[in-house]
Amino acid sequence: MFAITAVALIATTYGLARFGYGLFLPSFSASFALTPTIAGLLSSGASVTYCVSAALGFRYAPHHPRFITILAGSTAALGSLGIAAAQDTIFFTLAVLLAGMGAGFASPALVELVQRNAATARQNKLQSIVNSGSGFGVVTAGGLALVLGTSWRAAWILIAVITFTAMVGVLRSDTSHTKGHSKTAHHDEGSAGTGGSSVRGLSWPIAAAFVLGIGSAALWVYGRSLLEDDGGMTVETSATVWMALGVGSAAALLLAPWLAQHCVRTTWYVTVGATSAATVGFALVPTSPALSLAVAALFGLAYTAATSVLIIWASLTAANSAAGTSILFVSLVLGQALGSTVIGALIETTSLVFAFITAGALCLISALGATIQRTTPAGRQEDIPLPVPDGGSSPRNS
Repeated sequence: MFAITAVALIATTYGLARFGYGLFLPSFSASFALTPTIAGLLSSGASVTYCVSAALGFRYAPHHPRFITILAGSTAALGSLGIAAAQDTIFFTLAVLLAGMGAGFASPALVELVQRNAATARQNKLQSIVNSGSGFGVVTAGGLALVLGTSWRAAWILIAVITFTAMVGVLRSDTSHTKGHSKTAHHDEGSAGTGGSSVRGLSWPIAAAFVLGIGSAALWVYGRSLLEDDGGMTVETSATVWMALGVGSAAALLLAPWLAQHCVRTTWYVTVGATSAATVGFALVPTSPALSLAVAALFGLAYTAATSVLIIWASLTAANSAAGTSILFVSLVLGQALGSTVIGALIETTSLVFAFITAGALCLISALGATIQRTTPAGRQEDIPLPVPDGGSSPRNS
């Protein structure tokens, strides 16, 4: 039951409250007169608030995961209600910024709760399964857009209700607080803070996550606009393509065993390479619904699997998994914050197609982050003959 509710909370905070912004961007732009540049700046602002909440989660989730879970559900739900109620651009902006915080709280909280509710041997697999929840949220968001059409305010009221329900479900199914938590090995002294012991060895993963964030922002923020503006698709067809993206993202849970059994170097190459290919492909086939469906599904699968690799990478490298995951996800979202603005500017000065191809190239570059170290399935990190900038600290398992 815990796994189901944890997947649901990721689905709502990421797939609905956070990524739903890109899905509903055409409707938002019509209601609030958002240009691509302004829309990108707003998405960047939501990424910044995400990073603020993730930083708080980084600091407090190791010892207070239930409280951080409450913050995750509450901020996402209240922000979604604010979006639904917004009558002017300023109020709408504040609501989007608040809704974006939920996902930042959710990741570190659930990383910690998974550790407390699962046996050590199952943790990496369960982390990947929970992380795939964003796909279910994207599918749900696409379904809401398809069924409700232009009634986007009603959709965001439902998003708020679903988010709050998922939060309550996680709190009720978490059994660690009733039986006492004895798994303290990953809470070494100072590991919950911001000291170097928590993050030593993460230099290259941080860089790789940041560059992936820049490149992936194109499709998450402007994907549906590309389909409707350049591809001429109807609202219903573009929403269906978005649902295919979510189906692919949800299908990433099927890759959980493969991700857990192979080294980070291999899984990062494969997942990020596929993300790059899908981003470029998406820009080349916007007039073909069938091809757009396939490419969107590939992007969802590859991107979500890549973020699962980041969680595993942190658990094998950082002294504290929740802290390490927060740092890598903050780096990813900071990249998306920059990417949202840069891609928006490129769209206005060049074209959607050129901007997406540039984004795909950046995704491919991020794969280089895994060339510095190799991690075995057992969690033992081995150096390959390249310099490690932070001195090559010894990894430890969570």
